[in-house]
Amino acid sequence: MKKIIALSLALIMMIGLFAACTKQNNSEKKDKLSIVTTIFPEYDWVKQILGDKADNAEITMLLDNGVDLHSYQPTADDIVKISDCDMFIYVGGE
Repeated sequence: MKKIIALSLALIMMIGLFAACTKQNNSEKKDKLSIVTTIFPEYDWVKQILGDKADNAEITMLLDNGVDLHSYQPTADDIVKISDCDMFIYVGGE
């Protein structure tokens, strides 16, 4: 009886592992590269690097002009932008 239970648990665990390893099918396809920056110098730097191809990218700057970088607290919308972007460029941290 213990062998049957152990075999059943092992089988359930293997099915769970294989299900977790399957590739997710995202129906959304992004044509534009999504880049998020924290401050204007980074934003401008990215635009200059992309040059003519800046139209093919969605570049977002999180901080508004005049906002103190040291007292900035990200909003829920900012966190969603960061998690959904293709590249996040920021200053500081480790």
